[in-house]
Amino acid sequence: MYNRPTNTENASKLPINQDAWLLFRFDQLEVIRLHLAPGESMENHINEWRIIFFVLRGRGSLDVEGKVYDLEQEQSIAVEAGQERFWSNQGDHPLE
Repeated sequence: MYNRPTNTENASKLPINQDAWLLFRFDQLEVIRLHLAPGESMENHINEWRIIFFVLRGRGSLDVEGKVYDLEQEQSIAVEAGQERFWSNQGDHPLE
């Protein structure tokens, strides 16, 4: 399963309202592709594992426990397990 190219055509759609796809899953490691249209945001949520976010395109805001980080294309940030967070796209272009 992991020795093949993965994209949204052969990945699993996540059960959330946003355009989000599970590309790979290992023990406590997931690779997810998330797309937020301008003005779109996610619900607050908590994961039981660390997360590293990488902004492929666009810009957006990541709220982690009330502290907001504005991230742009090719920036990344790590979030510890158990922290509440959500993404929002207040820009004019899609955020991936």
